[in-house]
Amino acid sequence: MILIADAGGTKIEWALIDSDGTTLLRTSTRGHNAAHADTQTLVDMLHDEAPALYAEAQGVDEIFYYGAGCAGERKVTVAKTLSEIFHAETCHAESDMLGAAQALCGRNEGIACILGTGSNSCYYDGTKITDHVSPLGFILGDEGSGAVLGRRLIGMVFKGGFSKKISDKFQWRFPEDDISQIITHVYRGERPNAYLASFVPFLSENISEKEIEDFVVGEFIRFFRFNVSAYPTAHSLPVHFTGSVAHHFADQLRSAAVTLGYTIGNILKNPMDSLISFHLENQGRNK
Repeated sequence: MILIADAGGTKIEWALIDSDGTTLLRTSTRGHNAAHADTQTLVDMLHDEAPALYAEAQGVDEIFYYGAGCAGERKVTVAKTLSEIFHAETCHAESDMLGAAQALCGRNEGIACILGTGSNSCYYDGTKITDHVSPLGFILGDEGSGAVLGRRLIGMVFKGGFSKKISDKFQWRFPEDDISQIITHVYRGERPNAYLASFVPFLSENISEKEIEDFVVGEFIRFFRFNVSAYPTAHSLPVHFTGSVAHHFADQLRSAAVTLGYTIGNILKNPMDSLISFHLENQGRNK
């Protein structure tokens, strides 16, 4: 058996797969960012939220955990914790970016990108990530992410960047989110990035409005310019995407790519199905 986890800051998806490829169990728990939370939260989470997985995955042969914040020593700590929880023979803890790259590119060379609450990108050579532009987070970077789309939408609304029609629609859609409330949530709230991303559905609901579509396309152009353009071979390779923002705004993402001369490859809402296929196809190979 193998256990695969796609762990974001909001949600972790778990899949327990038998040696013949049969899916034994799929479930989800709340998210975990290894850079901000200790591994005890993982232990508690599995006991409280996924007791069936905790029971059925005991003695699993191999674990592949792809997690937000999994870097350096944190990878070692997460792998050790999961091995102990499940009495696993082997545990690999890697970044969520590597999981996205494997899901999107398989064993092929390409540019892999994440557009969800946050954003990220890398150059993947078919085996490993060999080039990576730091996303810098939603305050300094994260272009094209849900958090930054929300942040820039709010700025445009309250600073007169949109027409009165769009501003009125926004205030009707979010009647309790005046400037004071927004500032409180962003500067004093526990998860300001998720709060800002909660405004993104407004963009989806109004994407038929030209100024909204132009705004979204423009934000994706910024993502390409500040991230994808840093990879020397980006114009000659497919640029793949995973994440809810990429999925819901796929047409606008393609428009931005065409404008700058990039070729869009796969766009996946969620990498788990492709991660399962990747690991089943590559069983026994050196990951």
